[in-house]
Amino acid sequence: MTRTNNHGKPVRIILDTDMGNDIDDALALAMLHALQSRGECELVGVAVSKGNPYAAAYVDAVNTFYGRGHIPVGRVADGVTPEDGNFIRQVVGLADGAGAPLFPRTTGDLDAYPWAVDELRRLLASAEDCSIVIVMIGFSTNMARLFGSGADGYSDLDGLALFGRKVKHVVMMAAEFSAEALASPSRKEPEFNIRMDVPSARLFIERCPRPIYFSGFEVGSGISYPATAIEGDYGWCAHHPVVEAYKRYLPMPYDRPSWDLTAVLYAVRPERGYFDLSDPGTVEVEEDGAIRFRPQAGGLHRYLLADDRQRIRIGEAQALLAAQPSRPWNKKA
Repeated sequence: MTRTNNHGKPVRIILDTDMGNDIDDALALAMLHALQSRGECELVGVAVSKGNPYAAAYVDAVNTFYGRGHIPVGRVADGVTPEDGNFIRQVVGLADGAGAPLFPRTTGDLDAYPWAVDELRRLLASAEDCSIVIVMIGFSTNMARLFGSGADGYSDLDGLALFGRKVKHVVMMAAEFSAEALASPSRKEPEFNIRMDVPSARLFIERCPRPIYFSGFEVGSGISYPATAIEGDYGWCAHHPVVEAYKRYLPMPYDRPSWDLTAVLYAVRPERGYFDLSDPGTVEVEEDGAIRFRPQAGGLHRYLLADDRQRIRIGEAQALLAAQPSRPWNKKA
């Protein structure tokens, strides 16, 4: 039986990720594929906000591994963090004994991936009104540029109007909403996804016409993805692109905070009781990246909360979903 949201349809997701900067992006993508296999969501497309060509290639390899190489992947133009990192180029370059790619891709040429803003406009233009949930687990670069885009062959609407018409809401892994951070915003270093492109974060959060649910730094920091899961839960396939990435990101064994996974879990299962929500308000991003949250009746912004009991449930669900058996091309006999 297909599990759906409260409107009777799988949640239609566009993912925006800085794949390659941390391993939680890869785990979050695996979770989305598991949830799609369960009929709970549909991954409509992926926009990459890391300025490295192998980021899109790795996303393509994971999608192809899960039998969904048709999912479009868009790359950022002149994005931040252009360095390779520890796993995207390395895993994309893996080969089998015959020299063939260990993880094939649907698009072979690194320069053949379309620009993310063009792809976002195409995907949104073809979507039903108020039907898309945007999951942002990287920088705001692509979305800020989308807001500044004009009418084109896909839509007569500018980017901001197109977003407002087609998007239901946004789930965004960004900022920090701990009591300490809220009390003294300027005393803590801005969260990574804000800090690396502050102008885009300021523009997007201020101008976004749809509700934003923030999964703050403090949420994922309290819920670790365990090394034991990497070592023991993926035996259903001969080689897994997320396992290979995890082993290269840091020396094994290590547990890793699950920042991006929490955003995916809330986006697809908002009514399962995994999280509570703050009161409505408005998030403001200062020029230095500091975050201020101002409670406001009818505000479009809320942030996720999780107590000790919920964190246990969240961690268990995330570990099970990320490692869920699928039908990869290299399954074990």
